Amino acid sequence: MRLAALGLALLAAAAPAAPPGVDHIVWLNSDTLAVRVGGQLVRPAEQIASWLQAHLPAGVRLQPMVANTERSWALIRQGETACIASAVRLPEREYLAHFSTLWMMPPPQVIVRRERRSALPLDARGAVDLSALLADASLRGVIAQGRSYGAALDGQLSAGQRLVRVRGGDFGSNLLPMLMQDRADYTVEYPSVLVALASRQDAEPGLAALPIKGAGELIAAGVACPRTPWGLSALRLIDATFGTPEGAAMLREAMQATLPADTQRAYRDAFDIHFQRRSRPTPGL
Repeated sequence: MRLAALGLALLAAAAPAAPPGVDHIVWLNSDTLAVRVGGQLVRPAEQIASWLQAHLPAGVRLQPMVANTERSWALIRQGETACIASAVRLPEREYLAHFSTLWMMPPPQVIVRRERRSALPLDARGAVDLSALLADASLRGVIAQGRSYGAALDGQLSAGQRLVRVRGGDFGSNLLPMLMQDRADYTVEYPSVLVALASRQDAEPGLAALPIKGAGELIAAGVACPRTPWGLSALRLIDATFGTPEGAAMLREAMQATLPADTQRAYRDAFDIHFQRRSRPTPGL
């Protein structure tokens, strides 16, 4: 009996425990993309949330909530008991939130109506000169208000005076339809958005994706929790839960389901390095 009790005590000590005060986490997500996998439409963001809930310590409840970028960061600034499921990691955001990098994402591209592709300023390799594009008054551009497209592009896009900025346009939810309805000529988006659009369209959407000159580096993104004691405790718990070989494999599978095959091939080596690191908790967090 004593040996049995000792064994149970050791198992309890080895199991992950919830940090003090972390009994629920509002899980903010603006990514509602559905992609076709094996003939079925799946939502990777929902799969990730379900996996996380199943592997969190007993007594910690995940409360998924759909919120656009502006709303999500407002909650982080207010110090709410909430974490953003996937946010681009930027130096200025480090002052607002504690981060755990989950993915290294392929950079955004210019998404354009195919009949306007020849009007874009392209270099010899077919990459878009974004500064020249933003200065072209004959082309109508649209982006999501309050969203980051990575450090390499945010400065140029914020200076684009002709761009129309749309509220609530995260992950192409209403930007790509604007292009398809000829209400805009181009936008800037991640490759996953076209994959999701093709998954739910019976016909070709009539859009093309083009790389942006000087913006080919992968972008760090992941969980962001408020820069408060609760936020740090919650983030450490989330990071440790994802920081296993099983967690890293699940994250990679979910990400790759949203990427075109050529993008997967182009960044395979970098993905290998990142997810090998992601298979362990983040050092020093």
